[in-house]
Amino acid sequence: MMKTKTILTLFLMPLLLFTSCDENDMPDIIPLEWQIGHNEFNMEIDGSERNFLIHVPESYTREEKVPMVFMLHGSTGTGQKFYNISGWVQMAEQEDFIAVFPTALEYPIEENNGRLSTKWSSEGLENDVVPGTDIKDDIPFFKEMIQLCKESFAIDEKRIYVSGFSNGGGFVKSRLIPEMSDTFAAFSSSGNIGIPIFIPIEGDRIPPFHILSGTRDDRTIAAFELMSELPVQAIDLFAIPTAWEWTENLLDMLSLDSSYSEMPMPPKYNQISFSNTLDNGSQGLVYVVVNGLQHRYPNGNNNPQNVRAVELIWPWFMQYTLE
Repeated sequence: MMKTKTILTLFLMPLLLFTSCDENDMPDIIPLEWQIGHNEFNMEIDGSERNFLIHVPESYTREEKVPMVFMLHGSTGTGQKFYNISGWVQMAEQEDFIAVFPTALEYPIEENNGRLSTKWSSEGLENDVVPGTDIKDDIPFFKEMIQLCKESFAIDEKRIYVSGFSNGGGFVKSRLIPEMSDTFAAFSSSGNIGIPIFIPIEGDRIPPFHILSGTRDDRTIAAFELMSELPVQAIDLFAIPTAWEWTENLLDMLSLDSSYSEMPMPPKYNQISFSNTLDNGSQGLVYVVVNGLQHRYPNGNNNPQNVRAVELIWPWFMQYTLE
C-alpha cells in the first residue's frame, strides 16, 4: 500500500532564498518530512499554493547521493496523474533515484470558453488564457522544489533531470532549457517536435535534449498542417516545411549543425540524432518518432508498439552529468 506524507503549507520566500546576502543572514530552510514511497507537499509561492509529489524508493538510505528526475504533466493534468501513469515511479524503484511530480496552476482558457485547465508558464501561454489573466512564473517554484530536495535528501546535484509532456514539454523547451541549463543535466519532452520560435539560452552551458513524438499525434499533425500521419523516416519528416523550420530553431538554440544520423527500430520507432556541435560542446538533440503513438506519454499500455518513455529516456539521461 502506498504511503502518503502531507505538509499542509510551507511558507517559503523565494527572494530570501535566492538573493545574495551574508551567509549568516540567510534563513534556515526547513527540510521536508518524508517517508519511503508516496509523499505530498504544498508550498506557497508568489501568493499561490503549489503542490508536488515526491517518490522515495525503497532502497534510499541517505548514505549515497542519488539522481533526481522531475516529471511534468500536460494541460489539464496533475502531478498525481503522472505519478500514476508515467512509469517514473517504477523506474525510480528499479534504478534508485528520487522522482518529483509537480502540478501546474489552473488558468481560464479562452478557446474553452474560460474553462479552467492546468498550464505551465511556457512561452505563448498569454495567447491561450482569457485576456487579463494573471500568469504566475513557474521558474521560482522549480527553484524552491530543487532547493528543498537538496536540503531534504542526498541528491547528486550533477544528475538532476526533467521530462515533460505536451504543455509540460513546451515549458521544458521554452523556459527550463533557456533559463536553467546549469541546473538540469539533461532535458526531455514528449508530444511535440522542434520549437516554433528561437529562444536564446542564458549562460554558457548548452544542454542535451531528447524529444519523443508519435506518428499519430493530432497536435503535431495539426501544427504541421498534414493530411496524414507524421512520417517516421527523417528524409520525409524534414521535407515538411514547418517540421524543418521548428527543428532549425532548436538546432540554433542548441548550437548544433543540421547533419544527423538515424537508428531505425522497426516497427516500433525511428531515432534521429543530431550530434555535431558548433562549439565543441557535449550537447546533442535526439528525436524518437514512435509508430502509431497518439498524443500521449507512452507507458507501454497506451500505444500499439508498447513503447515506454522511461525505458528510452532514463538510459539516455544517464549519459549526462553537469560538469
